[in-house]
Amino acid sequence: MKAVKGEELILTCDNKVGKLEELTSLLKNKNINLRGVSAFVYDSKAAFRLITSDNVKAKEVLKNIGSLETKEVIIVDMPDEIGQLNTIAKRLKDANIDLTHIYGTSSKPHESAIIVFASSDNNKALAILAA
Repeated sequence: MKAVKGEELILTCDNKVGKLEELTSLLKNKNINLRGVSAFVYDSKAAFRLITSDNVKAKEVLKNIGSLETKEVIIVDMPDEIGQLNTIAKRLKDANIDLTHIYGTSSKPHESAIIVFASSDNNKALAILAA
């Protein structure tokens, strides 16, 4: 398992059909790779959490779509095996670290999985996962 600090962009904008296509086109046209995404709708707003290959360029490209903020996150590359997330969750619980959000996926079964999360103490979480 490998855990590193990262930064996610949080874009909040008006929700409408095609918003994902719009923002991914903008990123693609500037050669920015979208490495992770989580999105949801609340009321009439869409909220996107984005991990990109170049946040500086991505902020410039996306600034006119909606409001942007950044958040420090922990990005974990772990084996895609039963119980791996449970092991991480237990270590964080035992250290009294509260998660504020989490998302992830695996690309190929039984190879590796990536999770992204933020917590009440990212420094402590990173130290625990590195131990």
